[in-house]
Amino acid sequence: MARNVGDHQMKHLEPSKLGTKEYWDQCYESELENGLGQEDNTDLTDLESWFSEVNAPAKILEYLTDEEFPLSPNNPNRTTEKPNVLDLGCGNGSSLFELKLEGGYEGKIVGVDYSQHSIDLARRLWSRHVEEQAGEAQESTLRADDIIFEKFDLLNDEPAQQAWWPTGGFDLVTDKGTFDAISLSPETIDQLGKDVRVCEVYPGTVARMIKPGGYLLITSVNWTEEEIVRWFTEGENVQGILEEYSRIKYHVYEFGGRKGQLVASICFRRIASSL
Repeated sequence: MARNVGDHQMKHLEPSKLGTKEYWDQCYESELENGLGQEDNTDLTDLESWFSEVNAPAKILEYLTDEEFPLSPNNPNRTTEKPNVLDLGCGNGSSLFELKLEGGYEGKIVGVDYSQHSIDLARRLWSRHVEEQAGEAQESTLRADDIIFEKFDLLNDEPAQQAWWPTGGFDLVTDKGTFDAISLSPETIDQLGKDVRVCEVYPGTVARMIKPGGYLLITSVNWTEEEIVRWFTEGENVQGILEEYSRIKYHVYEFGGRKGQLVASICFRRIASSL
């Protein structure tokens, strides 16, 4: 199946169990039942990740903390002292742990997921971080509310009605694998009397959660860099809202005379004048 994106045809991915809420509920429920995060030697910043083979979590953290990234705590010319951060499809929360503990981000940090088991797991792991620091230091610098994890269905819930929503939207929104899962979902949404795949609605919905002038970082293993750019800049519900800002470079592989990356990370900026 294909859809119009600008003057091009954008193919859909075949639906998969990885695109269903039931699959992710089972995954996180299993991790909870197996006691993940309760063992003293669990490395919470090195948890299982789809992207670990290409070291994507470390590359993302390096990018977001580089002194050239406008929101980085290491940027001496940053205009936003404490940017608000939202992670879509936060899973076990490890990406936000790294952003807080290693990256030095100090604004409101929120992780959302449509799986309650995911939220329960992330809260458990973050609580352990806070408790461990409190036990090791005379004056703990971590608080339980430094990172907020909440159940939220991006395609069905209204973000502005949530208690964690900052006025005007977030300075930085991150997505590591969530658009991949959405693209594998068989679900459809009615738009003007026409059923469309939820992946067609996702880019425009996400774009409107970003503060004008803010940033969106998408990381995918299912789409190429150029495909991601087209999805998030050329779709009918996102045109004129986002523009490509930069890309994270990964190791380039060559096979059969063709070169490519195993993962793509594209950073977009919300155009300040967009509605």
